[in-house]
Amino acid sequence: MMERRKEFLIRVYVVLGVFTLLALGLMAKAFVINIMEGKEWRKKGKELYFTVMDVKAERGKILADDGSPLATSQPIFEIRMDTRAAGLKQDAFNKNVDSLAIYINQYLQPNKSKNEIKNQLIQARKKADRYFLIARNLNYDQLQTVKSFPLFRNGPNKGGMITLSENRREKPYRNFASRTIGLDRENAEAVGLEKSFNSFLQGKEGHRVMRKVGHNIYIPVNGLEEIVAKKGNDIVSTINPTIQEITELSLEEAIRKHNAEEGCAIVMEVETGAVKAIANLSWNNGELVEAYNHAIARSSEPGSTFKLASLMAMLEEGKVDTGTAVDLNGGAFQFYDRIMKDSKLHGIRMSDLTYSFIQSSNVGISKLANSVFGNDPSKFVSYLRHFGLDKKTGIELDGEPSPLIKDPVKNKSSWYGTTLPWMSVGYELQFTPLQQLTFYNGVANKGKVMKPYLVSDIMDGNKIVKHINPVVMHDSIVSNATLEKVYALMKEVVDHGTAKNIKCESYSIAGKTGTAVTNYFHEGSEAKNYQSSFAGFFPADQPKYSCIVIVYNPQQMGFYGAEVAAPVFKKIADRCMRNEFTKVAAINLEPKAVLATERLPIGNKGYATDFESVFKHIGLPLNNVESNQWITTVAGEDGIYTASWNFDQHNMPDLRGMGLRDAMYVMDSYGVKLVPRGRGKIISQSIPPGVAIHDGFVQLNLQ
Repeated sequence: MMERRKEFLIRVYVVLGVFTLLALGLMAKAFVINIMEGKEWRKKGKELYFTVMDVKAERGKILADDGSPLATSQPIFEIRMDTRAAGLKQDAFNKNVDSLAIYINQYLQPNKSKNEIKNQLIQARKKADRYFLIARNLNYDQLQTVKSFPLFRNGPNKGGMITLSENRREKPYRNFASRTIGLDRENAEAVGLEKSFNSFLQGKEGHRVMRKVGHNIYIPVNGLEEIVAKKGNDIVSTINPTIQEITELSLEEAIRKHNAEEGCAIVMEVETGAVKAIANLSWNNGELVEAYNHAIARSSEPGSTFKLASLMAMLEEGKVDTGTAVDLNGGAFQFYDRIMKDSKLHGIRMSDLTYSFIQSSNVGISKLANSVFGNDPSKFVSYLRHFGLDKKTGIELDGEPSPLIKDPVKNKSSWYGTTLPWMSVGYELQFTPLQQLTFYNGVANKGKVMKPYLVSDIMDGNKIVKHINPVVMHDSIVSNATLEKVYALMKEVVDHGTAKNIKCESYSIAGKTGTAVTNYFHEGSEAKNYQSSFAGFFPADQPKYSCIVIVYNPQQMGFYGAEVAAPVFKKIADRCMRNEFTKVAAINLEPKAVLATERLPIGNKGYATDFESVFKHIGLPLNNVESNQWITTVAGEDGIYTASWNFDQHNMPDLRGMGLRDAMYVMDSYGVKLVPRGRGKIISQSIPPGVAIHDGFVQLNLQ
């Protein structure tokens, strides 16, 4: 009995031991799975069936100052098919597969036969392909068409249609202010306004439940609530399309003409500091593109455009005046061990400050500056700081370097007896084009320096989320007495000085030419590299815009600022002033003429046959129809009267009152491009009627 009991207990202990070992093993495995490998297994378990994926928000638009898009997100769609969708029955598939193949062939895959497409659909159904590719890169209209296809019109559950979308960033104007607008890229750092205002543009991501149907393949789960992504805010830039276009075209023309390496130009609104245009062009594989923002980020010795600051400092100090005499020494003068030279050995001796400035004499300006500040160069530097030239502009874009201005105390080891004379004519200091223009803009704005800016409003739909007001950086950098003298001399530069080639009879320009040798410090250089520039404002009496143009290393047909940069400035100014004249003309239109135009059912100029057809259809009398092909209409008490409308092929016709289609037809023979804004009939044009056409495009405003 005892032996049986002992044997039974042994068996019990053995079984218990086995179960204990199994339990310990399971516990150990559970520990490994849950603690040591838990994260990985939970991830795999989640991926096996469902997961929540982020849905990117539509990125906000970057708009021009007139509301036209400079950068926008274009939705692009990819269509796939879940051939084993829960509601897609075999009989429905068999019934519709032929017609679906026909539609796919006709609208999406014309290079394949309908039978080939049908067989692919059947094979995908047999293989239970839940992610069969139908088409990529479709726009919204194409998506709506695909939704009407057989089977697909039944919806995702019964038709198996899967719609995937992404927002592709597009620039409707392509290279238009491209570097300033910037890029928003997946695998590279964003630049420009796209980066600076990303927090507003990016919007808020949504979330969607997705089901895994294959390796790294997920499809949306229908019927479950989705957290919809919130579209990003739009930003309204200060860029004006008309001014931007002429700035880029004029700069490109100069770079090509003078075989220059690159160039930049900026146009700023004097009163506010709003940047209306900013162009940066460099060669890339034989094409001029916006590859680098020279205007914001490139710092260099300005050369003679800096003489404006030296002039102001000398006049403010009060030891010289515009008539102060100076010996130009024939065009060359030695300071210590270095010789200062004018652009040529002109042989002129006694002259004055006025002549030295308007003819850009290095010898005259440097000798006068040395006589005023030679014993105390720190005072000269303090004036530059007072003018705000030692500070960054703080514009919204990245990459702006600090100005470089030597200090006789802080930079004692590199301050020589020649430093002050050379600084006074724009060497041994460095600024970006925007920093130079900000200073010039302050002079144009009666001494008030404005912070340059590129964005005026943040928009949520039609609602302004944030308005960005102009910012004053310095209230007054110079006395009124000095300003009057400076304005007069800057106008003289254009009227009788180095820039007299851009003098204009219809409005005045004030500015300063600049020609800097950029490789003077390389001893033994056979060829000189030049930087040609012009900075100024217009109209000189009541400045509206300031502008700077810099062309780097022109190599043919001239290299002086007056030859290379000033003509670009003039073309930009002409277009800007033409716009201003057009606005004034529109404001001064007689009220009766405007009302008569508004009463007409269509434009009051156009193709005679079109007028007859339309008026006949609406039952409105059309009297005295001319035999001429083109007519103009006048409203009378008993109907519409007509008159012949004639125009020649040399001067700009009056397009006001026409529809855009007719205007394009008329202007085809002129060889110019029409740039329309708005919808409806033409109410204004950038080139006034009767004026000879020199530009390659005409801006039209429609309403």
